[in-house]
Amino acid sequence: MKYGKIRIEDGNFIFAKHMMMNYLPCKDILWAYKRKEGVEGGAQKQFSTSSLVIITRRKKRYQFDLTDREIQDCIQLLKALNPNIVTGFPKGGRIPLQSLPNTRDLGALMTSDGRHILPHRLLRSGTLYHISIADQDTLMKDYHLTTVIDFRTKSEVLEKPDTVMEGVQYCDIPIVDEETTGITRSGRLDEIIKSFKDIPEDFVLNQYASLVHDSYSVRQYARFLDVLLHQEEGAVLWHCSIGKDRAGVGTVLLLCALGVPRETIYEDYMKTNLYLDEEMNHMVRYLESKMIVDNQTMDKIRLLYRVKEEYLDCVFETIEKDYGSVEQFMKKALYMNPKTIEALRKKYLV
Repeated sequence: MKYGKIRIEDGNFIFAKHMMMNYLPCKDILWAYKRKEGVEGGAQKQFSTSSLVIITRRKKRYQFDLTDREIQDCIQLLKALNPNIVTGFPKGGRIPLQSLPNTRDLGALMTSDGRHILPHRLLRSGTLYHISIADQDTLMKDYHLTTVIDFRTKSEVLEKPDTVMEGVQYCDIPIVDEETTGITRSGRLDEIIKSFKDIPEDFVLNQYASLVHDSYSVRQYARFLDVLLHQEEGAVLWHCSIGKDRAGVGTVLLLCALGVPRETIYEDYMKTNLYLDEEMNHMVRYLESKMIVDNQTMDKIRLLYRVKEEYLDCVFETIEKDYGSVEQFMKKALYMNPKTIEALRKKYLV
């Protein structure tokens, strides 16, 4: 099949470069997606151009100007010839699963030096308790999930154990060493809500500060990054109970190590509110059948389901107060020296 200046024949992606024909085996293509530049319509009637971007297993990038239809047909054929090819540009977006509202692919987030995180490798989530069969198939077949890291406490795990998927390795790395109200989620929701005497802003900020100040929590995050560093094939997924606090801070530390700019880190962190909004509304309706949901109760519910930029401000301020900079925190607390950071980036960036 021919698409513009490229063609696909006998399992090869064929294109001309520097006056020479290049034959790239389709099985060596890692990622294919559409890149669009320019603006369509508007008062100035600017024009947009579309390109097919190909990333190989050797991390080489090729870009070809094609029509939208040619790109769509080409990607479909490449996917048919190599089912393991990752397609699309998730940019840290939610994976559309039936039973997991806050599972995201960090793929395509851009680093400060212009590289991107490889899709289908780094996934953040909430608990995998009672995950549907369809969602298991999606994670296993489409994302090739091989490792799950559980940030929850032992009591949380016993109460709502992860669904075991065949061939997946499970690692327990509890981030806190005891039950911490507001961070962990052990017990029924109405009981958790009633256990809160009050929820001053300082309470939440102190919990976030402790995640990067407490020696136990910091060691556990170091273990988390070490697992990622030694991950070989497939996707690794990490989670806490709902995927916003312990998993959120773990994701922040990972993105810092990968060189993602702070603005992008904040944007990814705040997506939690969007993805958990429907889940929060569902829980409000559930609680209304059990108790009176007044303004104070709603404040407590928001504590469990929403995040604020101030929480992340507190994380960075605590790190800078204790270590001087994020770079020193990486080196002294998380044991991520320049050599290991470069190894991590080489593994997950393109």
